Amino acid sequence: MAPRLIITGSTGYIGARLAAMARERGFEVVELGRRSGAKWRIGDEPAASDLEGAVGIVHLAHSWATEPQAAEEDNINISGTVRLAEAAKAAGVPRFVFSSSTSSRREALNVYGRTKFRIEQHLAASPAAPTVRVARIGLVYGGPRTAMYGLMAKLAALSPLLPMIGLSREVQPIHLDEVAEGLLALATEANQPPQTFVLAQEKPISFAAWLRMLRRSQGKGNLHFIPIPLAAALFACHMTKLVPLIPTVDPERVLGLAGAAPMESGESLRLLKLNLADPMTALAGEFSQTGKDQSRSEAQALLRYLGIAPTEMQLQRLCEGLRREGLSPLGLSTTVIRHPRLLAFFEPPASRTQHRLARALYLADLASEPERHAGPKAGFFGAGLIIAGDVLLFPLRALLAGTYR
Repeated sequence: MAPRLIITGSTGYIGARLAAMARERGFEVVELGRRSGAKWRIGDEPAASDLEGAVGIVHLAHSWATEPQAAEEDNINISGTVRLAEAAKAAGVPRFVFSSSTSSRREALNVYGRTKFRIEQHLAASPAAPTVRVARIGLVYGGPRTAMYGLMAKLAALSPLLPMIGLSREVQPIHLDEVAEGLLALATEANQPPQTFVLAQEKPISFAAWLRMLRRSQGKGNLHFIPIPLAAALFACHMTKLVPLIPTVDPERVLGLAGAAPMESGESLRLLKLNLADPMTALAGEFSQTGKDQSRSEAQALLRYLGIAPTEMQLQRLCEGLRREGLSPLGLSTTVIRHPRLLAFFEPPASRTQHRLARALYLADLASEPERHAGPKAGFFGAGLIIAGDVLLFPLRALLAGTYR
């Protein structure tokens, strides 16, 4: 029988990856919370039958539906977490892993950090303490562009000039897979002591360096900053909710950054046998993979705009040609890149867009006949359709050839 692992918050950024990794390792994963029809939500009394037989619980769920002033006392996250840990101990679950944060401090500027600190204190004083392991997690990156990682990636790529606070503040990134690996070890390995672990890079880097790293990984140029005071940043956060087409920034995240402070993680990583990857290398690999998909999608759209059903060889040639000329994918939706005039709007100067089209047209005309029609040989009717299509599209292609060459 597969060992049972219980995960709360399994649909979140970290939880989804942890659940997938646990299943790949042969665990039976029981997901509590969030899903529609879920029989448990944070604050509820869990049923003993849901907990019995598990080798461990990883508690990632966090309710944001609380007022800021509730961080100190009447916060459902505090009472709900303690209740879950004590119920797990009563049901015989040997390990309870609480997902905390490196912003967890009594004097943290944000509600999230103060709440996490209060939960840690209550867990240490509860009867469940001998089974509790606390994981303070650093700045998580990698995987799907969601949560704080997705927001930072968008901001870094948005403009070469960015207003920002806390540029000298130090952060400790850690990849999503490494976080999942560490949490899984805490929940399943019997030799890990009940203490606080820090999952984060040992050597902190400045927040400014981190944002520049994110921008370079996306094939963008230099990033410059306009330092702004905290009050102005909080005002700007409220304005992002009113202005369309820009990322919305939660003031809680800004306050978390303003109060960030590095923590020692070397001993935790040694105990968990985690060798963290260099963030720049990991990011370069992830964005490069995504860039290939985007290049292919954009090349396909350009060729189709010219009336060409692209073959695999034509796509490869166009992607390689644009890459050699330093024209990285724009990362826009297929709907936008189907219309080069919109593409030009997003890619000033517009001459680059003209060049993309000219290059696509040149390579399409250069292609040999087998390359243009690499699929199965068409019959008489199919050949007639191809000839008719070529005749109908000839004026458009001639016009584009004169315009963009």
